[in-house]
Amino acid sequence: MHGLGSCLCLVAATLVGLSAANRNCPDLVVDSCLCTAERSKGPGRQTVRIKVVCSGGELVETLQPSLLPNRTVSLILSNNKILWLKNNSFIGLRSLERLDLKNNLISTIEPGAFYGLSELKRLDLSNNRIGCLTPEIFLGLKNLHKLNLSGNIFSSLVNGLFSELFALKALHFSTDSLLCDCNLKWVLHWARNTSVRIAEETVCAFPKSLQGTAFRNVKENQLICGGPLELPLFELIPSQRQVVFHGDRLPFQCTATYLDNTTQVHWYHDGHLVETDDENGMFVEDSIIHDCCLITRELILSSIDTDAAGMWECMVNSSYGSISKQVEIVVLETAAPYCPAERIINNKGDFRWPKTLAGITAYHPCLQYSLNSVSLLNGAEESKAWRKCNRTGRWAEESYSECPYSKEATQVLHAFSQMHLNATNVLEFSHQLATYTRDAVSFANEMDVIYVAYMMEKLIIFMDEIKDLADAVIEIASNIMLVNDHALWMAQKEHKACTRIVQCVEHIANQTLTSNTQVISKVSLNIALEAFMIKPSSFMEMTCTAFQKSSADSDRSLTRDTRNKNPDQHLNFKCNTGSHSDSTMNFSTMNAVAVASVHLPRSVFSPSSALQSVDNSSCKLQFIAFRNGKLFPITANSSNLAEYGKHRTIGTPVVFVKIDGCSIGNLTSPLTIALKHFTQGVNPIAVFWDFDLLDGHGGWWGEGCHIISSADNITTLHSAHFGNFAVLMDLKTVLSLPQYPGEFLHPVVYACTAVMLLCLFASIITYIVHHSTIRISRKGWHMLINFCFHTALTFAVFAGGINRVKYPIVCQAVGIVLHYSTLSTMLWIGVTARNIYKQVTKKPQTSQNSDQPSYPKQPLLRFYLISGGVPFIICGITAATNINNYGIEGEAEAQYCWMAWEPSLGAFYGPVAFIVLVTCIYFLCTYVQLRRHPERKYELKERTEDQQRLASPEVGHSHITDAGSVSQATCSMISSSLLENEHSFKAQLRAAAFTLFLFTATWTFGALAVSQGHFLDMIFSCLYGAFCVTLGLFILIHHCAKRDDVWHCWWSCCPSRRNTYSVQVNVRPKINVNGESQVHAPCLQESPCPTKSAVFNHPAASHCKLTNLQAVQNHVNCLSPVTPCCAKMHCDQLLEDEAHIHVHNEGTFRPNMHIHRCLKSRTKPRYFSRHRSAGEREYAYHIPSSIDGSIHSSHTDSPHSTHDSQPGHRRACCAKNDPYPTISQPESSDASTVIYSCAKVPESDTVHHTAHFEMHPRTQSLPFSTTSHNGILKGNMHEAMIYSSDSTGNIKTGPWKNETTV
Repeated sequence: MHGLGSCLCLVAATLVGLSAANRNCPDLVVDSCLCTAERSKGPGRQTVRIKVVCSGGELVETLQPSLLPNRTVSLILSNNKILWLKNNSFIGLRSLERLDLKNNLISTIEPGAFYGLSELKRLDLSNNRIGCLTPEIFLGLKNLHKLNLSGNIFSSLVNGLFSELFALKALHFSTDSLLCDCNLKWVLHWARNTSVRIAEETVCAFPKSLQGTAFRNVKENQLICGGPLELPLFELIPSQRQVVFHGDRLPFQCTATYLDNTTQVHWYHDGHLVETDDENGMFVEDSIIHDCCLITRELILSSIDTDAAGMWECMVNSSYGSISKQVEIVVLETAAPYCPAERIINNKGDFRWPKTLAGITAYHPCLQYSLNSVSLLNGAEESKAWRKCNRTGRWAEESYSECPYSKEATQVLHAFSQMHLNATNVLEFSHQLATYTRDAVSFANEMDVIYVAYMMEKLIIFMDEIKDLADAVIEIASNIMLVNDHALWMAQKEHKACTRIVQCVEHIANQTLTSNTQVISKVSLNIALEAFMIKPSSFMEMTCTAFQKSSADSDRSLTRDTRNKNPDQHLNFKCNTGSHSDSTMNFSTMNAVAVASVHLPRSVFSPSSALQSVDNSSCKLQFIAFRNGKLFPITANSSNLAEYGKHRTIGTPVVFVKIDGCSIGNLTSPLTIALKHFTQGVNPIAVFWDFDLLDGHGGWWGEGCHIISSADNITTLHSAHFGNFAVLMDLKTVLSLPQYPGEFLHPVVYACTAVMLLCLFASIITYIVHHSTIRISRKGWHMLINFCFHTALTFAVFAGGINRVKYPIVCQAVGIVLHYSTLSTMLWIGVTARNIYKQVTKKPQTSQNSDQPSYPKQPLLRFYLISGGVPFIICGITAATNINNYGIEGEAEAQYCWMAWEPSLGAFYGPVAFIVLVTCIYFLCTYVQLRRHPERKYELKERTEDQQRLASPEVGHSHITDAGSVSQATCSMISSSLLENEHSFKAQLRAAAFTLFLFTATWTFGALAVSQGHFLDMIFSCLYGAFCVTLGLFILIHHCAKRDDVWHCWWSCCPSRRNTYSVQVNVRPKINVNGESQVHAPCLQESPCPTKSAVFNHPAASHCKLTNLQAVQNHVNCLSPVTPCCAKMHCDQLLEDEAHIHVHNEGTFRPNMHIHRCLKSRTKPRYFSRHRSAGEREYAYHIPSSIDGSIHSSHTDSPHSTHDSQPGHRRACCAKNDPYPTISQPESSDASTVIYSCAKVPESDTVHHTAHFEMHPRTQSLPFSTTSHNGILKGNMHEAMIYSSDSTGNIKTGPWKNETTV
């Protein structure tokens, strides 16, 4: 009930309010309007004040005044859609005090719109579209206190706009396009005179200099109409380039801010005024003014022709200036061609121009670099390069002028050239420029030289006032001679920069010699100057010689592009009076080398030649020597140069001689000039430089010059005039050595290095691809691979980068890599030597019990830490101490990328000498051990715990006590699959020592090849090539070509030879119905040694007689002996022998056995084999068998290796006078070859027996009968043996109880 009562009260209150509203505004029927009334407060008679609010509705015009009560004091019409205010829109509302029309769409206010509002105090017209404001609008508003015009579209206010507002106190007129210029000065005067407060929010939008400034704070002198015209609105539609086809229609519209009645809009085409032309389809419409603030004019191209292509411009003119905008029209034909995509690289950067339609101008943004990126951060407009594609589809005009230079050096020099010079800063500027150009060798662009020439000309202007500028000018010109020839040639061709630099140097003497300064002498790296004040009357003959201090390699320092700042290498002059005595050959200065000399005879100032002295007392004589002719490039050829300059190059320094201040006629006695050659050539010609040739670019000319002698690399010439003199020579017909620093090494270096790299990489690839097949120890494999890799790295970097002196960063990198790789290679050789020594001196491995732990394998990481980590630490410390220790900066004389001399003593030569010493000690100790223990020949594999346990009960008399070498065993034999390395210890020692010698010699000759002078460098290059090839071939031959396992791997990669080779090498036995291999019994052949007695109880004829096995169809396999002392056997004699072989198979014979033919003999390689006497020779035969007495193909056990899978083992026939037999193996033998060695057998043990072989089938398997990787059963060495004799003469088949007895 309480809630219901509340609702009823609310409804009643609403009804009362509506009734009151209807009572106050009985005629107002607009739903969105609200009418409220209140009584006035005050002591007098109270009146009713009515407020009408019609906000947020859809009103498009003001309310009819008749609908509102006459007592309305406040009318709110904001946030509607009122479009205009008509005349007398509010007539009859005499009591209205506030009128709010903000946030509408009012664009037009008719005069007298507010007429009748005499009591109006506040008028808000903000945020509308009012552009036209006139004084008539505000007629009748005599009591208006506050006016808000902000947020409209007007840009200025007409003079006297508020003249009818006598009571106005506050004014707002801020807009987004308010132009604060001279047209608003009257507002400041009016506001000051009438005490009107202009709101703080009223700020200027234009011009940019006053943007954001409060109008009331602007001073009168800031409101100007001068300068460039700035319009709040200036728009061209379309504004982008238009690509149209022939006959298309294209309209244009240009809209701008209307300032006053002087504002006009015109159209132009390629600079020509456009008017309406019906015939050509061009229509220019009349200008239209919108809301008194905008002016628009249209251009319509109804049918575009090809003549319409080009730039179309809209220009706005007024009394305050003009402004324009352009748009490009491209007219295409039906089948328009394209300009192809193209990449342009120049001194402004790398530009990739896209495929562009003919007639289009393509634009590309400039690449930004570090020195000019600040401008973009400050809001500057992005600069662009452009290229125009003409109508034929070819690139035509282009411009990159707005883009900055890509090279930092060019940017810096450009900044230098923009600096303003005066007498106070010119000296410091010259020193800064001289310092920066010291690195001129890195200048790669012609603009670098052009800017330097421009700045030198600016410095010459101040030389009369500041004499010290001469030193800087000479040094700058000398530094520019370090720039590469192409950049100098381009600079001379484009802007005659080299000529300008030479002329600046020639002007030094004329501007610095005065009565107070009688002599000047300037020296630098590449230019020397000497000048005198002389009196013609007292002049005696004079000789001036240009020289430099001699060094260990002075010939090379004469002309090289050196960066050596050592003052001893600077050019200098020495002048004296007296007769000429061939100064260049008999130079008297100690420890100096003369490069040029000039002799002036006394007759130079004879009465017939010296006409008049300018000051009647003195003349200025100057000599200038240029180290080479780089500042005199020949930019073109002509008929004048056909004889003197064609196919010839400057081969001497350039000498300049001149006398200023005197008029000199023809010389009665010629000048004598001697020039030293810095290169060899034929057909020398004496020439001088003529600045007037080739349209001022200059060229060499020979008139008045001739050679009088040429000997010992010195050419002497005579000249009848002054100038710049040199000798041109033909270098193309001479087999001359390259100038230093040579860009390329001798060709033999590259060719031989390539051969060595092929050999090394062939070895690396072979050992990596066939790692599981090649018989080499794990340590040996890692050492060989790393040695080959670091050797290849050392000499590849040497050949490719040792002379990269023009690139400092690359040169430093080359020095670091050479340092590291050389040390690493030497350490890997040392580690290899240590490994050989450790294997030779390895202690015997005793049998271990099951409870005794085996020694774990030592990791290979320690080898990498030594051979790779130690060089890394040394190089890191050297580089961290001073990175300039590498490259060429650390060594002034070096013209190759290596190390400075002093750091290299402790960081390279010392460690290398120590490594070589330790390695040689290891070699010597290994040699001594091998001499003491001749039985230690091969490195065998480590036995596992199972093998040792199996070996302990069966060791017998033929046990092996050393895993690294074989002890003396009686008639013992070893499978080659147990060898860790195919090469013997002696072969490994010889190979390692020879490798160390070859690597050291190759490195030494390579260093001498790049550090020595002419002729010697060629000799050492050839020696380097010879040793380089020898090293590569030795590695390839020793580690690959002389190994049978490697040959097997190579042949296995050839499909055409794989099957043939496998048949010849890998003879696979056939499998019978029981799954067992058929037996191959060996045939012992007669000995070729007549003095050798037989063993194994053979008769004196040494025939191997076996029982006839034809009845059991067994294979009889006769394999030839391996050693040359074994007897040759005949198969027909084998079957007649009295010996018998009984094969027992539980009372039955194998049904598929048959006689096998005898195989031919095999030859043993002879390299690295020890030649024995006739009484000490070993015998070895193949005996195909498995560990259990049956024949098994190792192919089935080891599919990974063809080489290791050859079945069969060898038996030895040993002479009884062989005292110390050892297990030996040919270094190229097969992987599964068993080598027998026999000790001297006592004669009492030599008993004649009948050969009796019992082969029992295996009835049980041993738990440890797991096949190893290369097909041999895991276990001790005896498990790899097929037969081992005990004290009773029986031959056991292995650890099984089934035996084959003799």
